Amino acid sequence: MQCGLTFFRYSHATFSADENRMSTAQQTIGTAIQTVGDNRRVHVCTGTYGGDIPDKRFRFNILKCEHSEPFPMHGHEYSELVIVLGGRATHRTDFEDYPIAEGDVFVINGDHRHGFDDVEELSLCNIQYDPEQFFAGQRELEQLMGFHALFDLETRTPDAAGQTFRQRLCLSRSQLAHVRSLLEMLREEFAGSADGRQTVIRSTFMLLVTYLARAYDDAKRDKPTPVVRMASVVAHIRKHFRTQLRIDDLAAIAHLSPSQFQRTFKKVYGTPPLKLIGQLRIEEACELLRDPTRDVAEIGAEVGYCTGAFFSTQFKRATGVSPTEYRKAIARDGAASWSIDTALRGHAGGNGNGNGHRHGGNGHHDNDHPRSAARHAS
Repeated sequence: MQCGLTFFRYSHATFSADENRMSTAQQTIGTAIQTVGDNRRVHVCTGTYGGDIPDKRFRFNILKCEHSEPFPMHGHEYSELVIVLGGRATHRTDFEDYPIAEGDVFVINGDHRHGFDDVEELSLCNIQYDPEQFFAGQRELEQLMGFHALFDLETRTPDAAGQTFRQRLCLSRSQLAHVRSLLEMLREEFAGSADGRQTVIRSTFMLLVTYLARAYDDAKRDKPTPVVRMASVVAHIRKHFRTQLRIDDLAAIAHLSPSQFQRTFKKVYGTPPLKLIGQLRIEEACELLRDPTRDVAEIGAEVGYCTGAFFSTQFKRATGVSPTEYRKAIARDGAASWSIDTALRGHAGGNGNGNGHRHGGNGHHDNDHPRSAARHAS
């Protein structure tokens, strides 16, 4: 079981079995022509986990669809990665409409609606997935600017990100050809039943996501839009949270003043940047504490805390238990039955942000320490 300080990206709701049964009974939101091998059939979309991705243990689905008519505005419980394979249309969202054509790539997360108008032989590959099952704990992936931009910031409203949805990824012909080959691998494996099927699907999907994130990085890094700048900040934090990070330096990456940066970051993510740094440090410490041979103070220093005592104080503030108590609980009950989530759910401090995003603990950070500078985490 993973340490439970899940990154704020996975913000849309999760659903119980009863909610899934209720959702499945809801009206369908539309139909499209699905291509399976040489066969074509009508695919009915419900927008629910229960109706579209019923396997709760492996919430993934891949569809190659054709649209010849407008598709109504709708939302999903799951996230959807869309690659335009051919044709054109107007992509409608709650906050803007824009044209799409072959090679365009965009992501719709579960808290936004979209649809299609002005459809001309539109051919799409839709990958429906649960981001918690596929992205949680992917630390190397979360160090990529393009991943944060494409799979998170670009799905938000322009008011939050300071940017319109038009900054989507547009693949070149050679890039689209490579993506098509990965999609065919996914579709073939998804349709089969060979041993190791889920492993192949998961690894190929992650290969696709990483390729798209790199492609976004290559295409946008020299075009410092607000989305790129904020995504670069989060990727930088992910890479360097164990070291001293100054607000002034993070603000410079975002091309904002320190005060503007802190306001914008909290508006976009629902948490201050220093709080995120503290969360990441505690999450890393949880993983390291599973090794009973490691010294607690040594772990604190490794994740970025100046003293063992200060690390213990911050850990308990964030989780409700000390590092030693957490380690004893793991040894006593096993990681499968006791995780940091247990402490976080029962800890009175909570996340304190009230915005519905998942955060761990109350996020106290190093600038609470009297010897720390007022504007950095060390």
